[in-house]
Amino acid sequence: MKQALIGRCSAFLFFLSIMMLPQAAFALTIDGYDIPHVIPATSQHAELKLNGASMRIYYGVVDTYIGKLYMENPVTDGEALVAADEYKRMVFQVVMKRISGRRMAKAMYDALQLDLSQEEAANLEERLQLMVELFDGSLKKGEEGYIEWVPGIGSRIVIKGDVKGIIPGKDLNDAILNIWVGDNPVGTTFKRQVLGLEDYQAPKSMRKKGRR
Repeated sequence: MKQALIGRCSAFLFFLSIMMLPQAAFALTIDGYDIPHVIPATSQHAELKLNGASMRIYYGVVDTYIGKLYMENPVTDGEALVAADEYKRMVFQVVMKRISGRRMAKAMYDALQLDLSQEEAANLEERLQLMVELFDGSLKKGEEGYIEWVPGIGSRIVIKGDVKGIIPGKDLNDAILNIWVGDNPVGTTFKRQVLGLEDYQAPKSMRKKGRR
């Protein structure tokens, strides 16, 4: 009897541990996509932890991509996040049916102009054009591209798992990060959520379509 009870308890505990695994592996779910809490370390980068994530909406109605921000050491202060010289990854997971990578990069290019002085824009222009060129091809719903800061090397551009190139200069990566967490972000709610200051909630555009 005692052995049978111990056996049942052990089986229950094992089942409970399995049921808890997804909760440990994923921090949240956005538009049906599970957002990993941790990206394990590889030979290419250190372990990255989710700083925050949100849905990017164009013109207040078009859900375009899920923005996921990963850091070695997550922070909630935008200036500290940009200043940190450690591995950082901005992930763009497409939720539209299809979008051109160049279109996404051009949107980033245009957004950058709000935060840059004429001198800064001139210094970055050649590298910004290279960034637009490296975002080639198109991404379908669910596919990802990302910009990852590699300390001492540059911004690594990866589209659908393929490394397109590395652009030197932390000033460029700082400017790109400020699109999300700077003084003129793509959205104030988006900024707060990728900084981890606010829990993710489905935006009105998603609720209207009955997804949440």
